[in-house]
Amino acid sequence: MMPDQPLGARQAAFEKGLLPIVRIADEDTRWTVDERLAHYKCPAVGVAAIKDGRLDWAAGYGVRGREDPRPVNADTIFMLASCSKPVCAMVVLQQVERGLVDLDVDVNKYLKRWQIPQNEFTSGETVTLRRMLSHTAGLSINGWPVIPHGGQIPTIYDILEGRPPSIHPAVVVNKPPGGTHRYSGGGFLLAEMLIEDQTGRKFDELADELIFGPLGMANTTFTHPLPERLRGNVAGGHRMDGSAIPGGWMISVDKGAGGIMGSAADFATFQIACRDAWLGKPGAILTQSLAKEMMTPQANSTFGLGWGLSGSGATLRFRHGGSNDGYQSETTCYLESGDGGVAITNAVSGIFLYNEVLNGLADLYDWPGYLPPPRRARPLTVAEQERYIGTYTIVSGVEMPYLRIWRDGGRLLSDIPGMRVGIRETFIDEDGIMFNRMQPSGTQVTYGADGRANELLSVRADGTPMIRAVRTTDSLHA
Repeated sequence: MMPDQPLGARQAAFEKGLLPIVRIADEDTRWTVDERLAHYKCPAVGVAAIKDGRLDWAAGYGVRGREDPRPVNADTIFMLASCSKPVCAMVVLQQVERGLVDLDVDVNKYLKRWQIPQNEFTSGETVTLRRMLSHTAGLSINGWPVIPHGGQIPTIYDILEGRPPSIHPAVVVNKPPGGTHRYSGGGFLLAEMLIEDQTGRKFDELADELIFGPLGMANTTFTHPLPERLRGNVAGGHRMDGSAIPGGWMISVDKGAGGIMGSAADFATFQIACRDAWLGKPGAILTQSLAKEMMTPQANSTFGLGWGLSGSGATLRFRHGGSNDGYQSETTCYLESGDGGVAITNAVSGIFLYNEVLNGLADLYDWPGYLPPPRRARPLTVAEQERYIGTYTIVSGVEMPYLRIWRDGGRLLSDIPGMRVGIRETFIDEDGIMFNRMQPSGTQVTYGADGRANELLSVRADGTPMIRAVRTTDSLHA
């Protein structure tokens, strides 16, 4: 913990102070940035540290790609994937501020080029911008894959209608609007389209004019393919095994949901601007009243408008992550202190690395409530393991069908098919919380009358709910 040390000392301390995703009692493990880049076969990570509401420092570590040994720096461009969503929300809220759209009006009244199909779920409740931006609109589709150079690029209508070359079903309302939150890229794709329909402007041009230009975010864009002026300092995407994806950087059709490309320093600048608006500072990019709505949990969601929210009081922070083929990122910022950080990577394995990066920043800058206490695993007998084995239907949090738990060679394993974290060894700590070493969350277990686990509730370190799943069967899906 060295927040009062000179800037150079703080950055140097970070570079040798990465911490495990989940700390284990009686273990004192720290790594250097270079050690973890090598461990995860991740060519590069961009990092930015925010202190007292200002950019403290930003840097790039590693190289642009496995086949491109040029070093990255603070301005190197990565694909930030779903970190697009709070930026998209800001563009929407700026139009609300101007009176062009309303957060609580049926969005089909604004959409001109495509309409949300009506069905039994929309008969009593409507899809609104507020609900789309807080993942409570009942809309489907978690997200869409990005396209490598040379690949066949679907149109926005292809992905909305679920037709080739898109590989996902159509965007539909398949849960009651206003109900439990379920993460949906579909809502942000439609928010992007709605704003274009109402302004007559391209979404990426509006973001340039209203956000990136005024904030000096010269290394950030929603434009795809990437503009020529930004192609000179780009980190290429890589697979989990560290192999390069042909063509380097990727192309995204769903800009507002997952298409932003930018640098760590730039995204930290956007986080600071959002907090400045929340504080009501002169010249902010949004009115204070709307910024406060942006940072307030909406209805039955852990999201505000665009941003995910965690904690309360001194621990209240806004955050968002991003996960696209070849790139993984995570960001966070405390509203009260103005401390925070950005970690962006150019490999699928970055989904693990960015947690270690942010844990290192949390320890260095003494972020309140961020690092959970070290865990101590409790040995389980075979009979105890049997209490957890089975398939659990996911009822809120993410649009994935199920979670499964099984035993293999004496170990308890779990996964959510379709999510990038893969198969994890699962433990139970002394407080009865289920955890694994690859995710910072813990899972609270509710047991049935027969003593078996009946419901699983995954929560962040501060207790914010993430995923709820209910036992469906004792067996596993094939």
